[in-house]
Amino acid sequence: MEKLSKITSKDIRNFCFISHGGAGKSTLTEMLLYNAGVIDTPGSVDQKNTQSDFRAVEKEHKHSVNNSYFNFEWHNKLFHFIDTPGYADFRSEVISALRMVESAVLLVDATAGIEVNTGYVWKLAKQNDLAKAVFINKIDKEEADFDKTIEELRSTYDDSFAIVTIPYYKEGQFEGIIDLLDEKLYKNIEGECKAFPIPESEKDRVEDYELKLTEEIVELKEDLMIKYLDGEKITIKELTKAFEEEVAAEELVPVFAGSALANCGVAKFLDDLTKIFPSAAEVHSNHLVKTGEVLKPNPKSKFSAQVCKTMVDPYIGKLSIFRVFSGKLTRDDLIEIPNIDEKIKVTKLYKLNGDQQTTVDDLTAGEIGAVAKLEELETSFTIRNPETDIYYHELEFPEPMYARAAYPTEGIDEEKMAATLHRYSDSDPTFKVDYNKVTKELILAGMGTIHFKMVKEECQQKYDVDFICQEPKVAYRETIRRKVDVEEKYKKQSGGRGQYGHVIMSIEPLARGKEFEFEEEIFGGAIPNQYIPAVEKGIIDAKKEGSLAGYPVVDFKVVLYDGSYHDVDSSEMAFKIAASKAFRKALTKAKPILLEPIMSVKVTVPQEFLGDIMGDFNSRRGRIEGMVPDSGLQIIKAKVPESEMFNYAVELKALTGGYGSFTMEFSNYDKVPKDISEKIIAENE
Repeated sequence: MEKLSKITSKDIRNFCFISHGGAGKSTLTEMLLYNAGVIDTPGSVDQKNTQSDFRAVEKEHKHSVNNSYFNFEWHNKLFHFIDTPGYADFRSEVISALRMVESAVLLVDATAGIEVNTGYVWKLAKQNDLAKAVFINKIDKEEADFDKTIEELRSTYDDSFAIVTIPYYKEGQFEGIIDLLDEKLYKNIEGECKAFPIPESEKDRVEDYELKLTEEIVELKEDLMIKYLDGEKITIKELTKAFEEEVAAEELVPVFAGSALANCGVAKFLDDLTKIFPSAAEVHSNHLVKTGEVLKPNPKSKFSAQVCKTMVDPYIGKLSIFRVFSGKLTRDDLIEIPNIDEKIKVTKLYKLNGDQQTTVDDLTAGEIGAVAKLEELETSFTIRNPETDIYYHELEFPEPMYARAAYPTEGIDEEKMAATLHRYSDSDPTFKVDYNKVTKELILAGMGTIHFKMVKEECQQKYDVDFICQEPKVAYRETIRRKVDVEEKYKKQSGGRGQYGHVIMSIEPLARGKEFEFEEEIFGGAIPNQYIPAVEKGIIDAKKEGSLAGYPVVDFKVVLYDGSYHDVDSSEMAFKIAASKAFRKALTKAKPILLEPIMSVKVTVPQEFLGDIMGDFNSRRGRIEGMVPDSGLQIIKAKVPESEMFNYAVELKALTGGYGSFTMEFSNYDKVPKDISEKIIAENE
């Protein structure tokens, strides 16, 4: 796709599709591209040949996993738009897309209405201060109910929805859509959208809708309201201009009806977006600026942009996708990355259309583009002209709460598996990889089972790496409950120089979280100073494995207060061994117990699930600490053992129908109940 000549920010429109899964974003994307002349024949999700879902896993499962980026010309305007995944496990993609656009289009299935993820993505769009529109899709289906969907939108959200197009049915059969702004009926005739006069039978219905739309627009504009009340005619041009301003100001949300699959209402929808949606020049990024000078969104300003998505491909390498907020970036320009205080030269610039990357010479304010193989760039990084100090807020992604331990399948090298998973995590901020030194497991954290399934399949297909996942082991700890004194003498003589180390010390409990303290109270040179660090090191090494089940020992204090040495045979090694043996002997006498990690959990749910959540926490040995109302929802705070939370990300979805969410972080270690402790010890014998 060639760039428009003499492009300005006023000519650019950027938007993304957001919805619950299955609302038809990929199909609508296909029809937009077809109507815009980007593709000759529209593909379909069922035939696995859409422009959005070009990855193998997306074709196989018939739903989007990653964002897809497109650009095309429509009526002398340059459009960038992003098709986002609809499943909750891939919400990071939506967060990324919303940072790069001025407008968002929410798709709602007219047969299903508002669904679980609809509210989440709508809330994100509002948090990003975007102009918004709603496209009610699948209105040609027998079960579709346009009026009910409108009513549900208005009763669920506090936005002002203004209907622009409505469905037209003849004898119960869907025929087309009526546009209230230009007062025409649009039908899909042999693949083309054609305009017709509004049928007489629809005149009264259309007049009612037009009156309502006019009132919604003029009541926000004092001058137009005066004209309206005085009975003066308001032109379509005046109405459209006011509508555009109100949409950009987030005062009104236009609503469109259509059928993406039947390609009905799609071209008209794009026409109206061209008129109503704000341009890149009209939207300022002030709220995105963390520090520094706010730059105007035009090509004459100094260059600034933000990397909002990182993709890693075994063939292309690292692809950093960014939105230009100000100025112009030209090939071979030197840019600054303030996040890491480095400057790099950009040698190649790209525009994206699905799986295609097209080389361009420059990218101007408002455009979305990419650079390849710049390892320094990461998601959220600001890139800028070295002469400016602007710094953009980092993107905020949800913390992944579903954890699994990864093990390589037969024939797969463990190091290769770990390297592949780390590489994948570079492109997905909600997929994290960490090695647990206590349990000796590679721990993966993601958004849920669907997320893990997609990661696994992508690793198989792209990198020929397979792995299995299982519930992680718990990183238990051991501690002591009473103070004891212990003496140990390490003496070894087997020809030549011997070994001699003698320690007398006490070991006593500390408060939870104090880990380990070491003190010495040696008098009269019973142990020379040069050997005391070896005593501490011997204890540090020994505390890595406790006496009950081999877990690290924590929250204790050792005081070395006496001992003896030999002028010839004593050494650091001898005192280290003596201390280690003394510590192990002391553990058995100091009433050791097992400790388990306790998590601070915050669950956000609608009020009707409150009882279920509290009962569920009780079954998990949890302790409720309080409840706080929040925008019609309830936040429940609790402390729960980590061993009870490994599957909570999945089980909470089942318990609340997907309407619940939670965050979790480590709080403290606490005593394991006796019956559970005995079982853990038996398993580790």
